[in-house]
Order: sequence, then C-alpha cells, then structure tokens
Amino acid sequence: MTVIAVPRTGGSAYTLRAVIGETTKGLLLLWRRRAVLIMATVSVGLIYLMIEFFVGAGRIDHGVLAATLPGLFAYAVASSAAVQGCGGIAEEINSGTLEQAHLSPVPPSLLVLGRLGALAAEGLIPAVVLTAAFWTGFGVHYTVRPDALVPVVLTVADALAYGLLMAALTVAVSSIGALGHVFNMIVMFFGGIFVPVTAYPHGVVIFARFVPTTLGVEVLNTALAGRGLGAAWTDGTLPWLLVHVVVLGSLGWYIYTFNIRRARREGGLSA
Repeated sequence: MTVIAVPRTGGSAYTLRAVIGETTKGLLLLWRRRAVLIMATVSVGLIYLMIEFFVGAGRIDHGVLAATLPGLFAYAVASSAAVQGCGGIAEEINSGTLEQAHLSPVPPSLLVLGRLGALAAEGLIPAVVLTAAFWTGFGVHYTVRPDALVPVVLTVADALAYGLLMAALTVAVSSIGALGHVFNMIVMFFGGIFVPVTAYPHGVVIFARFVPTTLGVEVLNTALAGRGLGAAWTDGTLPWLLVHVVVLGSLGWYIYTFNIRRARREGGLSA
C-alpha cells in the first residue's frame, strides 16, 4: 500500500488565506444572524438596567454604574464568545462543514486564529454598543487615558480565551449547552457586572478573581478611576491579570487543538 504524505502547511500565503477564510465565514454568519445579535444585545442591556435599578433601590446609582459598566463590557464579550463559539462548532459538526475545513493542510492551531477573529467581532459589537449607550446616556465620568487600553485589550483577550475554551469543550462534550449556561452565569455574577467585585466578602473576591474577565474589570476600574496602571501593578491585580490571560489562553488553545486532532483521527468532526 502506498502512503501519500500531505504537507502540514501550504506556504504562508495559503495559511493566511485559510485563516482569513475562517474569519470571513464567521462574519458572514454573523450578518445572517444580525437579528439575533440585536435581540441578544437589547436583552443584556435590559437585564443590566433592571439589576442596577434593583441595587439602587429604584434609582440608578451613578457610582455603582461607573464601577459595573466595565463588567458589562467584559461580560458582553465573554458571553458572546462562549455562546457563538459553542454554537458555531456544534452547527459545523452537525452540518459536516467542520470536517471539510480541517481537510486543509493548515494545522488547527492556526485555523483557530480565524475563528477567534470572528468571535472578537461578535463580542465587541454588543459590548461597545452597550457600553457607549450607558456611558453617554447616564453621563458616567471616567478618567480616560491611553494606558486604559492595556486592561481593555487584556480583558478582551481573557474573554476570547474563555470563548475558545468553551468551543474546545464542545468538540468533546455533548452536553456543552448546559455547561455553557452555568459558566456564563458564573461570569455574570462574579465578574463585576451587577456590583463591584470589591463589595464581595474577602473569600468570594479570591474565588471571583479566578473567573474569566474579573481581574480585567478590576484593573480597568483602577485605570478609569485615574489611578493609573502603577496602582494596579502595586495591588497585584495587573500581574495576576497577565498570568490569567496567558494560562487561560494556553489552556484553551491546547484543549482545542488536542480535541480537534483527536476528533479528526476518530471521525468526530461530523455528526
């Protein structure tokens, strides 16, 4: 029997086209589901507004709003990345298109970059819209300086790492829908979207800082309060945020590529 060796890469130009193709596919699907995206954005905004009225005893407490708005931004990115990551993978497995995509000689570790690009767009659109609406609508005051971009980027990276991890689990876990809802609720309740993380008891704060995006929200609040990244570095939240992003991103990347390769060997890329 003759074995034909297929090269793992087809050159940098081919790899780039494959990655862009994955992103384009995700963005086209996003456009087709734009009505769902709009309804989901409105739903998250109404839930946030309702909780803020509840916390403020029937009124909007601008101090609490200023402290929780970064949490809303982070949750919008994280929940969208998780839901769309899981849903997209599951839909491709059921339709057989995931198997077709991985007939490419480009390794899964590079193809996933295209998927992450689409997830970033799907998460940032509702996050930016909601944040801008509440920020301008209620006149929230922040001290905005260029160094605030650092926690923004790290928080988005942390949220995408979480979405990648959930997508990776979808390949191997059939009941990922239920798990996804549980994990998203954990991110919602402990991510600083309803009340500032510092309002929790000390033990809960320690637990919350292991939850995706929580550290990013804390660092972002420190930066927007005008204290700068030096204060976030001194209190330890910025170094731990960097560690969290690296660890969660590496874990999601490894589990995704491992599960894809195993599914490809065992025929699990299609229903």
